[in-house]
Amino acid sequence: MSMSKEDNELLTRVENGAPMGEMIRQHYWLPAVPSVKLEADGAPVRVRLLGGNYVAFRATDGSVGVLDEQCPHRKASLALARNEENGLRCLYHGWKFNVKGEVVEAPNHAGDQEQFCSHVRVNRYTAVDRGGIIWVWLGKGNSAPKFPDLPFVNLPSHQRSVTCVEVPTNWVQGVEATVDSSHVGVLHESTTQITAGGGNERMHMTKALAPKLEFEERPYGYRYAALRALPDDKIYARVNNFVMPWYGVICPPDTNGPTTVFFSTPVDDVTHRAWFVHFNPNRPLGMTVMSASPDVWNFPPLPPGSPNDNWGQNRDIMKRGHATGFPQHLGTEDFAMFLSQGSIHDRTDEQLCSADGAVVRVRQLLLKAAREFMAGKTPTLADSQELDYTKVKSVGGVLPAGSDWRSLADAA
Repeated sequence: MSMSKEDNELLTRVENGAPMGEMIRQHYWLPAVPSVKLEADGAPVRVRLLGGNYVAFRATDGSVGVLDEQCPHRKASLALARNEENGLRCLYHGWKFNVKGEVVEAPNHAGDQEQFCSHVRVNRYTAVDRGGIIWVWLGKGNSAPKFPDLPFVNLPSHQRSVTCVEVPTNWVQGVEATVDSSHVGVLHESTTQITAGGGNERMHMTKALAPKLEFEERPYGYRYAALRALPDDKIYARVNNFVMPWYGVICPPDTNGPTTVFFSTPVDDVTHRAWFVHFNPNRPLGMTVMSASPDVWNFPPLPPGSPNDNWGQNRDIMKRGHATGFPQHLGTEDFAMFLSQGSIHDRTDEQLCSADGAVVRVRQLLLKAAREFMAGKTPTLADSQELDYTKVKSVGGVLPAGSDWRSLADAA
């Protein structure tokens, strides 16, 4: 069933006080920048979130902070600031800010500096360095929401990699792709074959293109099984999880293999940042396409062209057997689809099918949370007593036909 224009606006808009943006701001932690981008006393990094402009920095003692980009004094950019002695010092007049956002020095004020600084109006945000990512809570009040302590967060750095890239489309297009199991065997047929080498269970997805989907509600969102019929009276079950408001936790390609968490966070209404966390809870991650990335702030690559040349699609390599003509990365294939949908996908004229159940559920959960927020309530999935992000586990495997996929998931 297609969506109304009003629901599509509520679902996608995050700027200028839009209810979805304000709900996310108050009730969820946002990933801001990969940890390795920030050096103690190094350059601040510009970050745009929910239509607002910020800077992230690492202080002399290693602590991290996220501040409004514009200095509250005369609105010069703190991206230009000197990072020194546990604070950012604005180049224009020397005002200095600690990681809490407090003004600690105003050298051009002639009166009592300490008293003056204590009365400067500033927005104070809570930032933490966890799981290879600098996270920020942009909400109001003193009680931050439960931190998304997903399975990669407490692993040592040699068991994970973090990359991300800014994509010029609305964030929900990215979130929907993370739970869309049926596109994997089509869009990612060639990249699956390349990365799998033709030798692991992921290849089943390129042969059985119409999975049967089954769902189970969870305190954080839902988990779902994509069941594909195989020869010899067997099924290939992929049990993945959607964690509000944007995490897709994808099962490993085989036992003890690496797992991936995809999430698409809103930069503004027409831009999102696509995050890829690749991790192995069982052993060192080693060299992978993700961990070998030379630029963690701009990877995977965007499609290399514009709409005028089909976003740089390589038809020559398609003649040689590549499924899409975007050989750069599976993320590049996804990004090409998002770009082709337009900056904000129009969901009012879709014709959905049986494979779209997980996408529909994502939309329903996000809209429900926004409406609960508009009614003055804490969204149910942000405040469940049973909410435990550490229990989010995704698994895959081959089972005898008729088996209950939950036995595979619960044994993990």
